Amino acid sequence: MIFLAEKYWEVKKTKNKGRGIFAKRDISSGVIIGDYIGKVFRTKDFDIDADKDKLFLMYYHDAASIYPDLTKSGIHLLNHSCTPNSWLYIYKGHTLAFTLRKIFAGEELTISYLLAPISNFEKNCTHKCSCESSNCRKTMHLSEEKYHQWRAFQASQEKKSKRAKIRYGSILKLLPSYPKIIPVTSRRLIQRFLG
Repeated sequence: MIFLAEKYWEVKKTKNKGRGIFAKRDISSGVIIGDYIGKVFRTKDFDIDADKDKLFLMYYHDAASIYPDLTKSGIHLLNHSCTPNSWLYIYKGHTLAFTLRKIFAGEELTISYLLAPISNFEKNCTHKCSCESSNCRKTMHLSEEKYHQWRAFQASQEKKSKRAKIRYGSILKLLPSYPKIIPVTSRRLIQRFLG
């Protein structure tokens, strides 16, 4: 679900990444874009390598993932970039997307998919990156070192945020309220992780 007013964003086709979310106006740094809402499934029930649409699966915790309603616009349309301008933040067990820096009108909003190292997947992995950034790794997978750093960072963030109770097969419910801006301290920690 996208929380930004519609005057700030639009969904457009990209050259080689399918649909994406683009800024119609400048968006300030730290602004919440939206919440990753969808049906909660047991992650083990999905063969991620079998279908590229499974890239829409969002990790919820070690046993559960969220699969969005692909007929609606939502933050599941944020494409991967090796140099993202937006990021994900755990808040009360929900995964919120927010801007890492000021986003300019016409710019695509992107995140890092933070996929596990390629060694964790089949040899014919299809998670190739086409972000064309100057730092493009040509894959959506993190290195072993960056992945372990990310998992440690994520675990520390999750301890600060109580996860909502879920039921497999049901839609993750919206929270009663959300912050409008991510705290500066959290943004600095993420910038440090990005190095």
